[in-house]
Amino acid sequence: MRGAGNRAGRRTGSTAAPAPARRRGRRAMWTLGTLAATTLLASSLPATTATAQAGPAPAARTTAARDPECVQPGNAWLNPRFYWRNVFGTRLGEGTINESSSPNPFGGRIAPGSTFTFRWRPDTTRDPVGAQYHVHRVNLASVLAVADAESVTGPGTFSGTTLSAQETPPQKLGDTVVRFRIRPGTEGRTATLSSADHSLTTRWLFTNINNIWENTGSISFTVASRAALGCTSSSILG
Repeated sequence: MRGAGNRAGRRTGSTAAPAPARRRGRRAMWTLGTLAATTLLASSLPATTATAQAGPAPAARTTAARDPECVQPGNAWLNPRFYWRNVFGTRLGEGTINESSSPNPFGGRIAPGSTFTFRWRPDTTRDPVGAQYHVHRVNLASVLAVADAESVTGPGTFSGTTLSAQETPPQKLGDTVVRFRIRPGTEGRTATLSSADHSLTTRWLFTNINNIWENTGSISFTVASRAALGCTSSSILG
């Protein structure tokens, strides 16, 4: 019996022995997992902080880099005037298309990469009696052939190369502001804006009536290289 008991005790002892080992194994695995998680967290935090401090990626900074401004301003302006008249020649109403640029390249020269702001504000100073609304348009195809419209703010919107806005009496239109940037590779080309690029549709009672343009003409600017303009830094030349 003692032999049997001893044998049983030995079997029991041999079966229970792995339990502490398993616990030690689990503790070791838990410790390793905690250490790994801590290491990963520690390694990820500085990288996130460094990225936040560094700002845009190098590619983004390269794309954002621009050549300094280089413009030789002109003093040409257009501001077409319009009016309506009846069959007897009596004026029924009139207005002006107010246009300006800053810096003004029209009548001057501008280098690729440079920008200018174009302001456009149609203003009907006297409406024909019964006029419901006016749709003003200007086709900027010639300017857009050498420049990109980077931004447009105000009541006007582009459809293709045409900027348009609706004026509904008695409300007045504010300025539409377009920021243009001259494209690379356009040196030697000329952009033109003429009174013929402007159009106006007036809804009167149940039909459309046509206006008459009082002044006609055109203005233009030339794209020139920075070397031709003598620009070595950001310059608005006199």
